[in-house]
Amino acid sequence: MASVTSPHAPVKVSEKQGKASSKSVQNYYKTQVTTLGDGGVMRETYRTDAKGNTISKIQEVVVDKDGKQTKNEILSTATEGEKKALNDPNSQLRTSIKNQTEKAADSDQIKNNIDGVDSDTVKKAGGGSGNDAENDNDNNQTKPAAATGDSIKELANATDESSEGTRTQFPTLVHPTGLGKSKQDVIRFDMMEYMPQQFINASTGALGFSNAGRQDFRSRSIGSVTLPIPSGISDQNNADWGSQSMTALDIFKADLAVSTLGEAAKGGNAGEAFANTAQGYLDFVRKQPGALKTATVNAFAAAASGVEGQQLLSRTTGMVMNPNMELLFKGPTLRPFSFKFTLAPRDKDEAKTIVSIIRFFKQGMAPIRSKSNLFLKTPHTFQLRYLHRGEKEDGGTGLHFKLNAFKECALQSFGVNYTPTGNYATYQDGTMVSYEITMGFSELEPVFNDDYGLGNGSSPDDAIGF
Repeated sequence: MASVTSPHAPVKVSEKQGKASSKSVQNYYKTQVTTLGDGGVMRETYRTDAKGNTISKIQEVVVDKDGKQTKNEILSTATEGEKKALNDPNSQLRTSIKNQTEKAADSDQIKNNIDGVDSDTVKKAGGGSGNDAENDNDNNQTKPAAATGDSIKELANATDESSEGTRTQFPTLVHPTGLGKSKQDVIRFDMMEYMPQQFINASTGALGFSNAGRQDFRSRSIGSVTLPIPSGISDQNNADWGSQSMTALDIFKADLAVSTLGEAAKGGNAGEAFANTAQGYLDFVRKQPGALKTATVNAFAAAASGVEGQQLLSRTTGMVMNPNMELLFKGPTLRPFSFKFTLAPRDKDEAKTIVSIIRFFKQGMAPIRSKSNLFLKTPHTFQLRYLHRGEKEDGGTGLHFKLNAFKECALQSFGVNYTPTGNYATYQDGTMVSYEITMGFSELEPVFNDDYGLGNGSSPDDAIGF
């Protein structure tokens, strides 16, 4: 994936002032163009301040590798004037977007992208809802989208801005030189600003947290590194299970609590429910044969007196209560991933790229100080992807469906061995002859059954998935 963001440009937009009048307002806009692994292009338009700092994203357009427009979404953050201008192919805003996209298409990053995207496809993404690209939508009016990750991010940053000098834009790096033009399969690391989850309250019919803002990682990418897939790749899915016991005494206590609280929740007589349940267990004990009755009474007496029940029962009868042991599910686990790469520069350009790659990961995983220095903000996170670089007809230049997929990850460890050959050796400019980097990632969320979806899109079993 290659990504280029244009310089911001002033554009006048007509905004309504009252019921009958309108006023021309000057805003600033910039356009980000990103090539996609499936050969398509995503174009995003942002409103900025006069210095080019992003205020909010207002539109997202995606065209596929054949130039067909598959998505044209005007976000709810766009003003009424912006929505009208984005739907007008002759507006000043649409013209500015087209020019910014065309300049991005002619940039070196886009021309040398590893996704097989040509400049014509990129330029088609600049036309918005009325461009020359074929539109799969039946109508050409876009619909405002519900608030997405932008609003969540604004909420997270509302309390305290990051300290001056915090880096939020990184380069698009590919090593070795020429990898972008080859058909070698690769692994790509996209860096993103951390997106906290949104709380879901009971009024929505569910309780928990929503990760909706994390879904579209392509629009959140602030830089990427692409490397050949290393040896020794693997994954390990685990679930936390443990043996649990529940004796007859435990069952009695649980039943007593459930029946009492259940009756209270229904507005009934909780005291009567408690008495009836307890009476049922007393009747059960009275009906038992002599030895069994004695054992049962001892077990209950031990619990009442604070003595470990099984010990007293074993000492007096030579028996223990049936623990009803069972292996029960306790919870999910988070998957770790580790990688090791040896980076050996062959020329000055590769040496510079390797240094940038090391800095990319080191700086990206570092915690972020707030402007007030009262808080530390979460470091940037990463989306990992294996990309298959075979022929396009065979599904190439997209996700590698025969390898595992990843959820968004945190980089927990990053190590550099500056002398992997065992000797200190440099080139004339001081660059080491080789570097060995090791990385340890962990996913932010567990993998759930419904995460697997339809695999490659045709059947549930045509991709390994997570």
